[in-house]
Formats: sequence, C-alpha cells, structure tokens
Amino acid sequence: MTDDIAAPLTVLIPKGYLRAAVNLANIALVQFDSNTGVFEGVSPQLAREFSERLGCRVEFVVYPSAASILERVDQDEWDIAFLAADPAREDRLLFSPAYALIEGTLVVREATPYHTFQDVDAQGVEICATRNAAYDLYLSRRLAHAKIVHSSTPGEALEMFVEGKHHAAAGVRQALERFASAREGFRVLAEPFLVIRQTIAVSCSHPAAGLLVREFVEEALRGGFSENVIRDAQRNGVALAN
Repeated sequence: MTDDIAAPLTVLIPKGYLRAAVNLANIALVQFDSNTGVFEGVSPQLAREFSERLGCRVEFVVYPSAASILERVDQDEWDIAFLAADPAREDRLLFSPAYALIEGTLVVREATPYHTFQDVDAQGVEICATRNAAYDLYLSRRLAHAKIVHSSTPGEALEMFVEGKHHAAAGVRQALERFASAREGFRVLAEPFLVIRQTIAVSCSHPAAGLLVREFVEEALRGGFSENVIRDAQRNGVALAN
C-alpha cells in the first residue's frame, strides 16, 4: 500500500476494520435475519464489497433511525453511514453520489379523501414523521398548511398514526406498504412526494476518507453494480442509481 493511499485509509478505518452504520428502520435497504445474525440488503452488500476493496472486515453498527446515526457522528462509533443526502445534513456529513433511489410517500386511512400530496397539505391535517428523517427534513421545507407530529422512530410514527387522531404518516414506500398490507383500512398514496437519494456518508472532519468512499461508489456507477447488489435491489423494489 502506497503512502498516499495509507494515510486516508487510516482516517477511514482507525480501528483497522470498517464500521458501517445502518438504519434498521429502512427495510428497503437493510434487513436483519435474527435467526442467522446476517445483515441483508443493498446497503450491507455494498459495505461488504467496500471492505473487500479496503482489505479489511466489516462490522455493522445498528441504529433505530437515521437521526440516531447523525447524532453519533462525532462519537467515534462508525466510519461510514448509509444515509440519504439532504442539505440540512451537509454541515456534518460528506455524501457520496447516490447509489440508490427510494420513494418517500404517505399512508392514510382508506376512508379519507386524500389521494395526492396536495390533498394532504391542508389546514388542520397532521402528518406523523420520524424526526430528522430525510422525508421529515423535506416536508419541513415543503409543507404549506399541514403540520408535522414528530416521533423518534418510523415504527413509533406509525403507532402514533394508528392510535391518535392524526391524518397520515410519512415514510419509505416499502415500509408503509408492509404496514398497510398487514392491517385493514389503510392505503399508501401512489404518488411519492420525494425521491430519496441514498448515499454512503462520512464525517465532514474526514475529507480524505470521503474521497475513498466517493471513488468506490463512482466506480460502481461506471462499471455496474455486482450481481449480489442487483439481486438485493430487485428483491426489495429498490431502484439503483445510474
């Protein structure tokens, strides 16, 4: 390993192995099999391939939400994080190009008259959303009339929606569709209000590490993703970037 590569690599993996932060609430990209202890999905597969490129092992650091990953950015708990790019996060994170695109949308009660985002953005409407999730950050900038009711995790947001008098819940399409299919009386809006750009992020304090991450993703975008990544994307309804 040449000195010019070794220096940023030391910054990226100070422990000698790659610590990859994943948000288990984002079921489109990350799944955990409690029976086998194996992480599956597009993000874990990319983490494994990146660690192979670096010549080290990978360990997954699990968080219940994207916000909880961001809160720990300065605590030396992770080296890379699988997070959505958003302007509100750029003061703390450096983002790779997007490797996947997923949809942010809304779940509503079947009997309600809401069919589009414009229908929901009305006076008196309350939308449950996970604080500082990519879709929450977007809604906070976009909503003109409806109000956001915050939760700590996506699961909590859905519980609040079911148990309270709120009108909708925001989230990633795959998670909302799973929720709606398991219960009577709910439906997911066909129209997404946001296409979420999923990236690999590092702390702003590690620009050299950010270059290594960017190079890895750019190479995958140029040369095509591996068969394993493509398989996981197809299985979970994830659109890979190109």
